[in-house]
Amino acid sequence: MPKHLAHHGAEVERDEIGHPVVRPQLIATDLDGTIIPYTETHTGYVSPRTLAAFAAAIGAGIGVAFVTGRPMRWMPALAPLLGPMGPAIVSNGAVIYDMNADRVLEAHPMDQHLVADVTNQLRGLFSGAIFGAETLTGLIMEPNFIPASARAAAREVDQVVAATAEPTNTVAVRSSRWIETDYITDRLDEHPEVVKLMVKVHGHDPDELLMAVRAHFGSLVQVTHSVPGVALLEISRGDVHKASTLADYAASLGIHANDVVAFGDQRNDEQMLRWAGTGYALKSGHPDLLAQADVVAPACDDDGVAEMIEHLLTLPE
Repeated sequence: MPKHLAHHGAEVERDEIGHPVVRPQLIATDLDGTIIPYTETHTGYVSPRTLAAFAAAIGAGIGVAFVTGRPMRWMPALAPLLGPMGPAIVSNGAVIYDMNADRVLEAHPMDQHLVADVTNQLRGLFSGAIFGAETLTGLIMEPNFIPASARAAAREVDQVVAATAEPTNTVAVRSSRWIETDYITDRLDEHPEVVKLMVKVHGHDPDELLMAVRAHFGSLVQVTHSVPGVALLEISRGDVHKASTLADYAASLGIHANDVVAFGDQRNDEQMLRWAGTGYALKSGHPDLLAQADVVAPACDDDGVAEMIEHLLTLPE
């Protein structure tokens, strides 16, 4: 997978707003804050208008790919809505996941020695650091990584699902895949395939924390964040991010970057919006992402992605 991807769009012909003047061949979109409102993160709600826009795009021969920071544990609950529409690139590009079959198609985990080294360095930098690690076999988490109230609520949902064997609209956190431990590094031998390392450092501004950790590690790892207002960083292998995996997926379809449009709202969408022929940032998103985008779309709560797709479908092929 490429460590560095060319900046997008130099050859894309645009209108005065920044839209391409011909239809794209592939739509890539983030989920939370982009098509799922943050108030609906735990329900996975996607508006009927947005679902109709995706269906219309697919009907017109345009591919759809969902590219998210979410772990694969959260994805089966979305399968009834999104599964038939496109593949899921999850954990910020570390995994391509079949949400219908609950099956990993491709994975790019971090070396466990790298995980241990990065974790130890961060403990030295921030005495209050709390860690979690998404692996292919579950979430390793230290005490208080997930607040007690959230743990209890997640277990209650899972118990209801297990007792009734009925699906739920709630995106279950899959507490059956939680591995609780004092230090995540104690469990790496049992769960070595870490696809996303996470660190919480309470009391820090998320953007300042991000810049400090990026400066410390350089190109050794990818560092980003995606949860507004929470000092939670997400760390992947140095050559893995949303754009790198999306680029490989598009290439497998014979689709050039200039024929891809991408939608996002947070810092973990930066590379994807730069790589795609046209990058759309949601008005409700991070200010730095808005500054980088070709087009600022209406807010997530206003069905911004749907409105942009509806426009794209009016363009000539």
